[in-house]
Amino acid sequence: MSTLGNTSGYKPSVSEVSSNTTSKDSLTSEKTASSIEISTNPTFQLLKSNDALTKFRELWWNQGNIHPSARWEEASDVSWEKYAERTDMFSVHGNWEWVDRKVYVYDLPLGPHCTCSCAIIREIILKDPEKTMVMYGSVSTRADGMGKEADGSVIPRGKPYVNSNGVRHKPWPNLIIEVASLETEEHLLNVVKNYWLYPNRAHDVIAIKLIRSDTIISRMKAWHYCIDNRELTGELIPVTEFEFETINDENQIIIQPQQFTINIKTECIFHGMPTDFHIPTSISNPLTIDLYYVLLNMEEELIL
Repeated sequence: MSTLGNTSGYKPSVSEVSSNTTSKDSLTSEKTASSIEISTNPTFQLLKSNDALTKFRELWWNQGNIHPSARWEEASDVSWEKYAERTDMFSVHGNWEWVDRKVYVYDLPLGPHCTCSCAIIREIILKDPEKTMVMYGSVSTRADGMGKEADGSVIPRGKPYVNSNGVRHKPWPNLIIEVASLETEEHLLNVVKNYWLYPNRAHDVIAIKLIRSDTIISRMKAWHYCIDNRELTGELIPVTEFEFETINDENQIIIQPQQFTINIKTECIFHGMPTDFHIPTSISNPLTIDLYYVLLNMEEELIL
């Protein structure tokens, strides 16, 4: 298990980290938030100033009901094992993260969130007739005192166990899919650049931001990042970035097929495979994900 300390530069930007350690690597954030302490029994030592807030915070930790009135505050002194247990128990994968023994809730599992990541995975599956890629849903990863779950991920079948600890001591996925609904764009891209694409982890990331207007998902922003696409300074820059409207007043999809596509080189998808491995010729290079068909699969979820 990697124990390098928090050297990746990743910071949770949804709330302040009031670390209990005196390590110089302790994380900080610009925003202020109250904390919830979890005792060893393990009941909360909760803030007493607001009974309603206490109730809502108990809901998300004890029952998995992530109520927005809880304001998604942090819980401290949480072991990795407890975090993983709660994640599995309440099926809130991809919505929490674990940093220096603190749990952060940064998004709510709304329908479009899950449907979007599943639709992207589906498009990849259709391009892999020989089933050479393994498609995961949410997977737990842990590195440098942090734990994070992707909304979706792809790994070549038979990838060697090099730079493991990505998925329950297995190799890191080559492609990560992250979808944000209530999660901020700042937090989304922070995770992409400073956690998933930190050296020796994932190779490519597709990031989607769903933008809500009244009762519909009215716009979508998309990014494709690859570790090979950097400025001379080393700063990651997107291979592809675009924003578009989703549906019109008649609830018809506005964009057209092939208008907005993400193209991923097959050598990126199969990065890390043995030298004698040959990328199947049945997979087009680049592998194209057409966001028109992603929206088509999300059509019934765009109206909230």
